[in-house]
Amino acid sequence: MASELFEKFKQVYEKAKEKMGDEMATWNKVFQFEVPGLEPFYIEFKAGEMKIETGKHPSPLATLSMERDVMEKILNGELDAMAAFMRGMMKITGNVMETVHLRKMFEVVKE
Repeated sequence: MASELFEKFKQVYEKAKEKMGDEMATWNKVFQFEVPGLEPFYIEFKAGEMKIETGKHPSPLATLSMERDVMEKILNGELDAMAAFMRGMMKITGNVMETVHLRKMFEVVKE
């Protein structure tokens, strides 16, 4: 279920926020996600908070498309997001450079 993925995203965010602190408080970013079998959803970072909404955002910085198992492996720290992108397991359209922030969030949680 999508709710399990959303919960995992929230857990990753909270752990990353503990380690990254003020840096994440300055983020004002929206990332759209497209995962086959799930309704499109987006993650918005604003004023030190993160919210996940279903549907399509009118102006995301980037759109990330991947299979559900790829997303789960990234969220669980079993697969590096950059490796998934380089291997063609994840497609990114829009501002690819901004997705470095998402990768950093996943990286600090693994440490």
